Amino acid sequence: MKKGRHPTKSAAFHSSHRTANGFPPCTVRPIYTTPTKKGRPEMTNTTDTTDDKKPPSKRKQRQAADAVQIYTTPPTADDAVYLAREFIACTLPHSDPRDVLSWSRKNGDLTLSIKAGVNEETGKSYGLPYGIIPRLLLVWIVTEIIRTKSRRLELGNHLADFLAALGLNAANGTGKRSDARRAREQMEKLFHSTISFNYSLKGEGRSGKAWINMQVAPKGVLWWSDKDPEQSALWGSWIEVSEDFFKAVMKAPHPLDIRVLRHIKDSSLGIDLYTILNREAFRAVKDETPRFLAWEWLHEQTGNEYGRLDHFRRDALIQIQEIIAVHSGLIIKQQRACKGRKSGLVISNLSTPSIVPRETARKRIQGDPNRQPPALALVPPPEPPAPPPERFLKAATVARFRAMYPRLDPYACKAAYDFWIEGLPPERKPRHYDAAFKGFAESWVIGKLIVSNP
Repeated sequence: MKKGRHPTKSAAFHSSHRTANGFPPCTVRPIYTTPTKKGRPEMTNTTDTTDDKKPPSKRKQRQAADAVQIYTTPPTADDAVYLAREFIACTLPHSDPRDVLSWSRKNGDLTLSIKAGVNEETGKSYGLPYGIIPRLLLVWIVTEIIRTKSRRLELGNHLADFLAALGLNAANGTGKRSDARRAREQMEKLFHSTISFNYSLKGEGRSGKAWINMQVAPKGVLWWSDKDPEQSALWGSWIEVSEDFFKAVMKAPHPLDIRVLRHIKDSSLGIDLYTILNREAFRAVKDETPRFLAWEWLHEQTGNEYGRLDHFRRDALIQIQEIIAVHSGLIIKQQRACKGRKSGLVISNLSTPSIVPRETARKRIQGDPNRQPPALALVPPPEPPAPPPERFLKAATVARFRAMYPRLDPYACKAAYDFWIEGLPPERKPRHYDAAFKGFAESWVIGKLIVSNP
């Protein structure tokens, strides 16, 4: 990003001058695209047609199976977790700020600041919370506050139970990088930190500022062992959040899907992007207007630790691909800069958040009995095209499939392959039928090989 260019919130969100299909009249591209000739990092289809690709690991196969399950199964009430709106608008550091004792991020008129607490026994700073674990801790804290309607939260007698609720593994060792030790360190950083929300005020020729300074957990008891997470505690572990923190959480909680969080929990950037995109999908549905997020704005809010905007964009697109693999409600396209507009992401007004708040859905249905569907739904469907002629695999392709997967039917895979091709837009349909089939087969056999070879 060029020196001196600091995008504002108003510059990042554009919703006027829309076309009939609900998107701004600029060049927009699907989130899945192929690499450009200049080698710029674009999102690519996950199907790899190279023959020398190593088979996916068991962990990757489990993740792929979980992704399909999450994508095709609607969330239940037990899958709902919450995060306060302010923690979505302004995020925590991704990496350790080390000797920095104060951290802040700004989003329009809102500024989030975090100050590190001091260990009274040693006289040293606990440091600032950063990375994956404090984000998941905040989700757990906000969810428990919503569930219990209480400031006092019971953490449980076993550290393993608490970590399992966050999707972490308490049995992966006792070293410095174990989930148990990292959770303990990040809890001390988060619970002893002071969070400030500062709001800029303007009106009637005046300007001002409002703020709230609050400690996350001014009271608490922790009786956990890093060396043996399964060991029972002497007393129950608990924390008591401050009154201001409790009121801020109860005022505007935003629902999330815990299954999606567990799928992307290995990336703090992925967690931030999921919470932002999910909230923007909610706003697009509520306002029946597409939402636009400029890359500069996303970089400022979630990735200003990246020195270069193109590096942030590259990693962000990788995480967005992981998100839309499990979030069936997100309809996102990329927009290139044109006619004075910034490049970024366009969230369609036909998107849906992971979990739609019941109050909002009820208001939309009951509030306006004459309400019409969104603009995209009003576009008359085109005349159905003539069915394409059936295509056949080469004998060599069939023989190769049978040699690689002797227990599977190549023509069952071809039927699924043809069905997949029918759902693709014209620009994404494969040019080389047999070559693309090989890449599709590598994804299609996942899970089936596990069943066939117990």
